[in-house]
Amino acid sequence: MLKQSQGKCLKRSIPGLLLLSVLSVFSASAEAMTAYNLDFVFSPSTGAVPPMGTVTLTDLGTKVRFDIVNNAGAGSKLDSLYFNFAHGSTNPNQLTFSNVSAVSGTYQTQLAPTTGATISGLKADGDGYFDGKFAYQGNSFLGNGQTLSFELGATGQDLAESDFHFFSLPGGGSGSYILASHIQNLQPGGTSAWVGTVAAVPLPGAALLFLSGLSSFALLRKRNAS
Repeated sequence: MLKQSQGKCLKRSIPGLLLLSVLSVFSASAEAMTAYNLDFVFSPSTGAVPPMGTVTLTDLGTKVRFDIVNNAGAGSKLDSLYFNFAHGSTNPNQLTFSNVSAVSGTYQTQLAPTTGATISGLKADGDGYFDGKFAYQGNSFLGNGQTLSFELGATGQDLAESDFHFFSLPGGGSGSYILASHIQNLQPGGTSAWVGTVAAVPLPGAALLFLSGLSSFALLRKRNAS
């Protein structure tokens, strides 16, 4: 009787342990990551398009990692990423780049002195003033299917991905954007375009993981009940 009771208790505890595991993974992932699609071509004026790239921001505790993927097609060349920033009294030019995956000497970075500054070098074509940018130099670029990664931090500050969820200052053109990139050699024709994003991806992978975990939990409970 004792062994049978212990077996029942163990079976009943497994679903609870599974749920706790799923919830802990979801909590950590949901708070740590925000993804954006580069899916709005503003120059030439085109509008919404299938994602030409993705930018994922990951909270590392004190820093935020940017992972940029070029999905614009064979032969395409992503040459820059523009972003915005706001974190209390910290100015954009107090940010520091680190752990850059690109080879040293193949790129340059630029940061605005304040979030209200309108710097010509930080204007994405004719559309908006951003707070910072990463730009490849010379013949360097991010090819189709490739990933560029770097981290942004500030001395004495704990940054989160939400510190970069802001729109560019108006600068004419079709609007303001959270992020923007310039992509060259688009096919057919070898044209180029400026593409931005106005919203985070609605359902991040963490939410899918959470929903999948809940489904597994419900199925396990059903099996145990039977």
